[in-house]
Amino acid sequence: MSSHPSPATQQAVTLAEAQTFWLQWVEAAFPDLESRAYFLPPVYFNRVPMTRQSVGGQDVLVLWSAPGQAGQSNQQAMASSAAAQAPSPQLPRVQDSDVRDDAAMQRVHMCLQKMAEQNKEVLVGLNQLKFEECLGEPCYSAVAGHLPVADSLPSSFPENWKRGDFDVLLLHRHHGLVVCEVKTFGDNIHKLNMSQQNIDSNIRQKLKQAVSQLDKAEAMLSHLVSDIAPGLRITKIIALPNLTTHQLQQAISGDTQMTQDLCQCLGTSDPADIVGLCLCCDQLSDPKTPCDVSSHVLRELGHWWQRRVAGAGPDPHMTFVLYKTLVARFVVRRQQ
Repeated sequence: MSSHPSPATQQAVTLAEAQTFWLQWVEAAFPDLESRAYFLPPVYFNRVPMTRQSVGGQDVLVLWSAPGQAGQSNQQAMASSAAAQAPSPQLPRVQDSDVRDDAAMQRVHMCLQKMAEQNKEVLVGLNQLKFEECLGEPCYSAVAGHLPVADSLPSSFPENWKRGDFDVLLLHRHHGLVVCEVKTFGDNIHKLNMSQQNIDSNIRQKLKQAVSQLDKAEAMLSHLVSDIAPGLRITKIIALPNLTTHQLQQAISGDTQMTQDLCQCLGTSDPADIVGLCLCCDQLSDPKTPCDVSSHVLRELGHWWQRRVAGAGPDPHMTFVLYKTLVARFVVRRQQ
C-alpha cells in the first residue's frame, strides 16, 4: 500500500499552509487591525489616463478627453490643445463622464475614510475591487486556486457577472460586509439645461442601475464567503454624491415600482426611510473643496452611518478570527 498522501490530502495540506501564511501576512501588514480603519489604497487614485506635458513653460498633467464634450473646462481644453502641438504618444481618449466619476468617487472615499477615523470604526475599505480579482483567475497562484470561492460560479450566475466590480467594499469588524454603489449623475444638469422631468427620469434610471448592480454584488459576496460565513450580513448602500436628498425624494415620489425596488434593496418596509438610507451630497464634502471634511459633514455622515449600518447592531457571525480571514481573502488576493 502506497505511503504517499492522496491528491486530496495534499491539496488540503497546501490550502491549510496557504491560509496560515495569509493570516500571518495580515497580522504583519495590519498591526492595528483590531483597533483602527485601513483603506486600500489609502488615497483615491484617478482611473483616467493622464500625461505630463509642457504648457506655457510649466509641466502639467493633462487629461486626455474626447474633443467637444459637455462640461469640459476651458483650462483642460486649453491644456489639451497646447499639448496636441507637441509630439506625444497616442493615448486613449477619456469621456468627460469618467472625470466626473473620479471626482465623485474621491469624495465618497475621502468622507468615509475621515468618518471611520473620527468614529474609530474598525474596518478595511477597498475601492473598485473587480469580481475577477476574487474568483481565482489564472493570474493568481495555484494555491489560491484551491480556495472554495475560486471554483466556477454557480450555474444560476450569468457568466458576464465576472466583469462586475465593487465601487466601495468595507469589511467591518462588527457589521459584516458593506458594499456601496456610486452613481454620479447630477453635477452638470444646469450646464445641460435639462428639464425637471428629464432630471427625474435620469435619476430613476440611475437608481434602477444601482439596485441591479447591488443585487449582483450581494449575490457575488454571498458566494465568495459561503464556505466560511454563510448568512453573513451584507449591507447595500446607494451613494449619490451629486444629488441632494430633496432631489432624490422628488424623483421617486409617485413611482410605486421604483419605491418598492428601493425598499427591497435597502432592506426597509417603510418608503419614508429610503432617502435617509441613501448617501447624498447633504452628508458629503463640497465638490469644490473635497478634502475639507468639516465637523458638520462628519456629524451628518455619522447620523447617516447610524441609520444605514450601525443601527442594526453587531452581526453575531463577526468574530475577530472571521474578520481577519475576510481581510486575508479579499486583500491578499488583490496584492498578488
